[in-house]
Amino acid sequence: MQKIILKENLNELIKTWIKKYEIIAPVKESKISRFKKINSPNEIYNCLLTDIPAKTHFIPEGETLLEHKDKKTIEIEGKIKKTILFGLRKCDLNAIQVVDKVMFDKNYINKRKNTTLVGFFCENPDKYCFCNSMELQDFYDLYFYPQGKNYIISIGSKKGEQLVKNLPELKKEIKIPNPKNFKKLNTLDIEKYYKDERWKGDVRKCLSCTACTAYCPTCNCFDIKELINSDIKTIQSKRFHSSCMSKNFSLVAGGKSFRDSRTSRFKHFVFHKVLYFKKQKGRPMCIGCGRCLRVCPTKIDWVNTINKMNRKPLFNFSRFSFKKLKETNK
Repeated sequence: MQKIILKENLNELIKTWIKKYEIIAPVKESKISRFKKINSPNEIYNCLLTDIPAKTHFIPEGETLLEHKDKKTIEIEGKIKKTILFGLRKCDLNAIQVVDKVMFDKNYINKRKNTTLVGFFCENPDKYCFCNSMELQDFYDLYFYPQGKNYIISIGSKKGEQLVKNLPELKKEIKIPNPKNFKKLNTLDIEKYYKDERWKGDVRKCLSCTACTAYCPTCNCFDIKELINSDIKTIQSKRFHSSCMSKNFSLVAGGKSFRDSRTSRFKHFVFHKVLYFKKQKGRPMCIGCGRCLRVCPTKIDWVNTINKMNRKPLFNFSRFSFKKLKETNK
């Protein structure tokens, strides 16, 4: 089902939602755009993909999972008010679908149950976007598509339908196109490239700064730390983001790190996003938003690296026998 609304009436619609729901939407603070609670539709920054993804709503840094006090352990269940997460691009909607496949704790599940996902068509993709290469699906409660003076609203769930029940229904439904891309990942079949020498170029530039995983909307790895409150009577188990690009990530008792080399960590990041997760869950973990490429301080472009491998094999001079060449030319 699809409904229609004049663009000039969108703010009034959002105002009616604010009366009943908590609205989380893109805002711009200083030079950084992120998802944050708003009190007015005028606060919404809906021009570009946000710098910081929406995962911070569902998996905030330092959230409390357990509280230990007076010999009792209380499980924090993450209950929130009914919330609308507004302005999600198709890539970010798919990122939430990916994380849904691996997060099962009460904190996450309760937040998801009480959150309605409202998507917005991406009109301004940049040179880093390659979402059309990553098998994205239609996943939303509502999805807004601009057409002339109107927004066409696709309805994906009963929760979404309730938000626009008073709007007129579109007489003839239209097919929503995919956003434009200026970048493309030419193949997802990258298993054969694991030992390719061209990874060394990216690895040499990698600083292991973990920015790629911090800004990635599907990276969900975490550590749990036990923190003692100032009253020395209460201990809280808190969840903090972790990164597979850090050497300590795979460190175990005795000092052994299973991904000791930067090469193994870098390859794991790429192959997990493109190949390993798809083998396990049926779809790539990467959603092609390009955030890892944007924030990389040394401008590593692993998408371009894979495309080079796909186009032309690297000639391995170490295996070439000049003796055989002379014999051939006799």
